[in-house]
Amino acid sequence: MRAFLYARLTDYYGSVPYSEAEQASTQLFQPKYDKQKDIYPDLLKELDEASSDLSASRGDEGFSAADLYFNGDITKWKKWGYSLMVRLAMKISNVDAATANTYLSKAVAGGVFASNADNVWCPMATGPSVWTNQNGISRAFYPGDGGQPTYLSRTLVNFLKGVDPNSTVDDDPRLMILSGGVGSWGVPNGVSTFTPVAGGTDPLNQRGMPNGMNSSLLLSIEGVAAPDAVYSKINIKFLDFDDPYMMMNYGEVQFLLAEAAERGLGGLNAGQAAGFYNNGVIASLQMYTPYDASLAVSDVTAAAYLAANAYVPGATGLSQIGSQIWVNHFLNWYEAWGDWRRTQLPVLTPVNYPGNVTGGTIPVRLKYPNREVSGNPNFAATSTKPNLYTTKVWWAGGPE
Repeated sequence: MRAFLYARLTDYYGSVPYSEAEQASTQLFQPKYDKQKDIYPDLLKELDEASSDLSASRGDEGFSAADLYFNGDITKWKKWGYSLMVRLAMKISNVDAATANTYLSKAVAGGVFASNADNVWCPMATGPSVWTNQNGISRAFYPGDGGQPTYLSRTLVNFLKGVDPNSTVDDDPRLMILSGGVGSWGVPNGVSTFTPVAGGTDPLNQRGMPNGMNSSLLLSIEGVAAPDAVYSKINIKFLDFDDPYMMMNYGEVQFLLAEAAERGLGGLNAGQAAGFYNNGVIASLQMYTPYDASLAVSDVTAAAYLAANAYVPGATGLSQIGSQIWVNHFLNWYEAWGDWRRTQLPVLTPVNYPGNVTGGTIPVRLKYPNREVSGNPNFAATSTKPNLYTTKVWWAGGPE
């Protein structure tokens, strides 16, 4: 869990407090920042030690009663450790291939996720306090509450609709899983409902909102003031307050191993890439039933989609992997952003909205919180600089 959380933290910012972090009990309130190039090898070492040391024979000692994720199943914890090792090793594969190779080999030998049954879900609930125990993603998009835009992007919808937008034959089965249709939400008597417009749940009528538009620009291109009548919305079946949160899944690991194989990393070879890719596609199509049983994709449908999108070795294959892992991370956006920053796949077109702070480029890190900038005297000497959204982190080609 420490490796999972610190990887996320350094992926956001670059250099962060690490070796001196979490030492307030010793009166160390202003820790120094460690370089990302030093944090990642230590995270991988910690994962290696923890995963190899976990053993069901050591006894439960009350762990199962406190384990939110696997109810004390040590075998699944070990799989998560090695699967997370794959994620972290691939993050640094462009800048430290030797370390990446070492830990990819260890992960494969140790045993990663084997199916969607190993996916890591954090359970959520509406009590005892809905504000504490609910799914925050659900709450952010909940109609009339979170205030976040609920429309799917044109880039995503166009990908899911396939090459021919006027046919459903080449549609991705996830089109009407991720999209609830075109229509409006309401919350009568505290219960969220979705009311589609005429034809709003027809796959042919799904449309994504163009990125980088304000209301007046949308009005000028659509001729209507109400986007509810035009654009597809996120499926309301993902937005129950007590829906679980997916921490990591089997499909992601298979796509990362497919990339590693295509690139000849970790003792894998290009001949193995298609098998990993195939596993990743099927798993990604079939992983949504914990949200709602109606989101199931049959084996026949999944096989047909895979046959129509067969893996092509080489650069095309790497592009396919990049697109598929991007969709896989639909509800895990920070990791979708991480993979894109590392691979630049899929190819995305940035918007250049007037007054933006990145010069019309996609942000590649977060800026440090102002409280940290002004409150930690170590910030000036040891943080990632310059403190801008356009400064890459180390594993994406930026400063150490």
